[in-house]
Amino acid sequence: MSGKRFFLLFFLCALVPFAAARLSLSYGWFDKGVTNKGQWLQHEIKLIPPLAKGDMHWSIAYVTAKKCESSCLDAVKLLQQLYTGLGRKQLGAQALLISGDTANIDIIKQNFPAIKPIIVQRDLEQYLTTFEQHFVIVNQQGIVLLQYSTAEKSPVQVAADIRSDLLRLINYDRSRL
Repeated sequence: MSGKRFFLLFFLCALVPFAAARLSLSYGWFDKGVTNKGQWLQHEIKLIPPLAKGDMHWSIAYVTAKKCESSCLDAVKLLQQLYTGLGRKQLGAQALLISGDTANIDIIKQNFPAIKPIIVQRDLEQYLTTFEQHFVIVNQQGIVLLQYSTAEKSPVQVAADIRSDLLRLINYDRSRL
């Protein structure tokens, strides 16, 4: 086989798959898959202070600005069940209630021992209304990555979506190695 013929075959073997991929993308023949179930935030929002070096890397949180009442308590109960259902993966996550009302601390500590309440600082209270009655996944730097609305889906479906995304994040987290 001559050198020219080899390079021609090599070029065709590289060009044909590239051209096919380009055509399938440009004509919409390829459906882009969505792997996450939550809604990615468009810009960076730092909701809580950064966690200490030895703390968990991921946090699942329920956000409320007001005092926790029946719908909030149901969501917090769901959060505790979700956290308990993680099993050994709990080592990579923690459950939080992010609130603006200090009365929630006693309610949570009495009824939900697995959930850590956090009171948001005054300068960050504007974000509480943004995430009001939403579940969020927060990274170790305190930045909200994904949000889940409880109004659009059933609570069981929301919990399944959060679990799916959180397990994917924990599995792909290489910072703990």
